[in-house]
Amino acid sequence: MRTSALFVAILAATTAIGTAQAAETTIYGSIDTGLLFQSVDTDRANEDTSNALKMNSSTHTPNRWGVRGNEDLGNGLAVGFNLEGQMGSDDGTMVNGRLFQRAAQVWMKSDSAGTLILGRSGQLRSGLGTTGIFATKVAPFSLSFGEHMIGHKWLVPGLWASLDNAVTWQSPVMNGFQVHLQYSSQVNQLTAADGSEEFESTSDRMWGAALVYSSGPVHATFIADSIMYANTVADYDDNLTLTGSFAYDFGSWTLMTSAFWFQDAKGSTFLGHGDMKDVWTNGGAGAAGAAAQNDVATYKGYALQVGALVDAWGGTIKLNAGWMDAKLDKTYLGFDEAKVLDTDRVGVAAAYVYPLSKRTQVYVGGGWTRDSSSVVEGSNPSVYEATSGLVHWF
Repeated sequence: MRTSALFVAILAATTAIGTAQAAETTIYGSIDTGLLFQSVDTDRANEDTSNALKMNSSTHTPNRWGVRGNEDLGNGLAVGFNLEGQMGSDDGTMVNGRLFQRAAQVWMKSDSAGTLILGRSGQLRSGLGTTGIFATKVAPFSLSFGEHMIGHKWLVPGLWASLDNAVTWQSPVMNGFQVHLQYSSQVNQLTAADGSEEFESTSDRMWGAALVYSSGPVHATFIADSIMYANTVADYDDNLTLTGSFAYDFGSWTLMTSAFWFQDAKGSTFLGHGDMKDVWTNGGAGAAGAAAQNDVATYKGYALQVGALVDAWGGTIKLNAGWMDAKLDKTYLGFDEAKVLDTDRVGVAAAYVYPLSKRTQVYVGGGWTRDSSSVVEGSNPSVYEATSGLVHWF
């Protein structure tokens, strides 16, 4: 009953908005569904390789639906909103149980002073919504491809997500340059501990600053961001990540490169490592108390990524390779630092994307990723994936 009432309310609100400002409001989205074959080898004693064939969504392009609108106030001023959700097209569920997982924001734009955006917004170092600036102009597969294939989300630790309670400012573009500033007073309001408060050290908070240059065939970015961890469990040092990218369009093909440096990155922020069991996210078997459920180690390191888009046979070949190297930074909650081994990740991915129309594409691709385990000495977990599917934008 509550779900039906919510749907009716959204539909009514959308209809009302469309009636009042039909020319200024847009419903949009994309649906990506296909098949994914996956072979995961944890390279651990008494654990067999896991092979699975399954229907998968958001393999190449994240599924989304949204409503956006704007109003011109005159004199170079405009206001607007953006509501964007993400769903699984294989099972119809909302990602993370949020109606508007990707964005829920209002904004005001001035031709002379830039754009101020308030509300749930994509982290600068992501490809989410209107505020994520590290996406398809930076790497062939943007954040990721499949569930393990190398895009920067599966290569470098970080949230790579939308932020609750965010304030973002984008400067006007001047001579190809644009500045982006962002602050979140509580990164994830849904998972924050009881008693945590916005703007306080009881909550994970985040800041980010970026400079983007885009002119002609050149697109370059530099981003600095920091997760300021809550101190309710342990006095974690704040994470810092520096990111740079450079892309050049040669006409028939585009070169894309990026580099990352990070410190004080929790093991739980190494995404795409869960199945491979190769970084410490808690104290492991036998751990008790806070160490059983919280990060016991942080890592420092760097990563490199290089890729290309190549026009071929009426479509596009996408190629990408990445390498990440990480070492122990600090341990917490009494964990023995001798247990934390150095780790690295190397991976390659390739795909071919063919447009059936301006709004529909089919794709086929595959990749391989291999890690050196930070948990088990001499273990090198690996995964192979192959996928094919269809994407439609509306």
